[in-house]
Amino acid sequence: MDIVQFILANASTFLFVLFRTGSIIFTAPIFGAVNVPMQVKMGLSALIALILTPLTGYVPMPETVLGMTVGLAGEAFIGAAIGLCMKFVFTGIEFAGQVANFQMGIGMASAYDPLNSVQVTVLGKLMSIFTLLMFLSVNGHLMIVMALKKSFEVIPPYGFHFSGALMENIIVFSREIFILAVKFSAPVIAILIFINVALGIMARTVPQLNMFVVGFAITIFAGFVMIALSMPVFETAVTAVFDRMWTGVFNLIRVM
Repeated sequence: MDIVQFILANASTFLFVLFRTGSIIFTAPIFGAVNVPMQVKMGLSALIALILTPLTGYVPMPETVLGMTVGLAGEAFIGAAIGLCMKFVFTGIEFAGQVANFQMGIGMASAYDPLNSVQVTVLGKLMSIFTLLMFLSVNGHLMIVMALKKSFEVIPPYGFHFSGALMENIIVFSREIFILAVKFSAPVIAILIFINVALGIMARTVPQLNMFVVGFAITIFAGFVMIALSMPVFETAVTAVFDRMWTGVFNLIRVM
C-alpha cells in the first residue's frame, strides 16, 4: 500500500492528527520560526502526521460539518497552546537580555531578529541564540514531538474542552516571561545598582569629574564583565528552566 492509498484509507484519522500536528509545528520554537519556509513547515507537519497516524488508532469522522469544524478548531488550539507556552519561556530569556541591555545604557544598539521579524537589542539576540542552541543540544526539538505524541495519548479525538485549570496554566506560562527576565538579568542589575550608588557618591565628593561620561563607560564595562562571569552557570539555569517547561507542558496537556 503506497502513501496515497494509506491516507485515503485512514482519511479521518490522518485529518485529525494533521490539524494538531500542524498547529504545534507552526507555533513551536525553531519549527515555527518566520524564516522557516512555509513548504518546510507543511511538509514536516504532513510527515509527522503520517508517522503518528498508525499509532493513534481509528478516529471516526464527525457526522456534521459543524461538528467537524468545531472539532478541528479544538485540535488546532491544542497544538497552538502547547507551542505558544513554549515560546513564552524563550521570550522571557530574550527579554532578560533586553532588560540588561537597557540597564547598561546601550538600549539603542539593536539588531534584526529573523526568527520573529522584529528589531531586538544586541544582548537580547545573544541570549536568544544561546537559548536556541541549548534547546537543540538537549534534544528539545525531539521533546516537542514527544509532547505531541503524549497529547494523543491523554486527549481523546476531538475531546478538547476549555476549563479554568487550562486558563490558569496558560497564565502561569505567560507569567514566566517577567519572572525569567528578572532572574536572568539580576546579576547585571545588581552590579549596576552598586556602581550607580558609587558614582553618585563620587559625583558629590568630586564634582570636577564628568560622571556622565565616566559612568557611561563604567556601566557598560561592568555589565559585560558580569555577563561573562555568569556564563558558566547560564547553561545550568537554562536547562533547569527547560525541565520546568516540559513539566508545565505535560500538565497543560492533562488539563485539556
